[in-house]
Amino acid sequence: MKRLITPVAIAIGIVLFAGTGPAIASPPTPIEPSSHQFDCPGFIVDAVITGKMKEIDAPLSSFPKSQPLKLLTVVGAASTATLTGPAPASKVLSFSQNGSIRIALDLSPGGDLVFTGTGRNLISVPQHGDYPGGLFLSVGKVTWTLNGPVDPNGGITGPGTVTDVCALLAP
Repeated sequence: MKRLITPVAIAIGIVLFAGTGPAIASPPTPIEPSSHQFDCPGFIVDAVITGKMKEIDAPLSSFPKSQPLKLLTVVGAASTATLTGPAPASKVLSFSQNGSIRIALDLSPGGDLVFTGTGRNLISVPQHGDYPGGLFLSVGKVTWTLNGPVDPNGGITGPGTVTDVCALLAP
């Protein structure tokens, strides 16, 4: 259920508040260091994210009905995620992130949110149902859906590479 609530809330907010004009390119803005926790099988990873990012709203005025409706693109520019695994090992890893993640709504029957990542991205698939959660570093182009399969690699597919960060931080 966690996997569904957050993206659906984001999608609803985007649909209600997105502009109808063309997307305007602006430089990424610095973000305050922020702390997060991510689910891994049997443990939690603590993370601190620093750097720059920007969000680009997609125009809703016209779109082809044969493709997913683009809602939002999040761009991480010169961002760094510093991750700390559980004690007693408390392994620490840092990953640069310079990629983007596009969120789109599939308009076909039984539609779903479709995520497409390009570049270097840290992707969290939260614990839900029988899935224990996962944290993945993707490099290149990858795709996954909100309600799609979660195995292997959290359901992340494509020509890009996917690294299981939980396996690297496991005690």
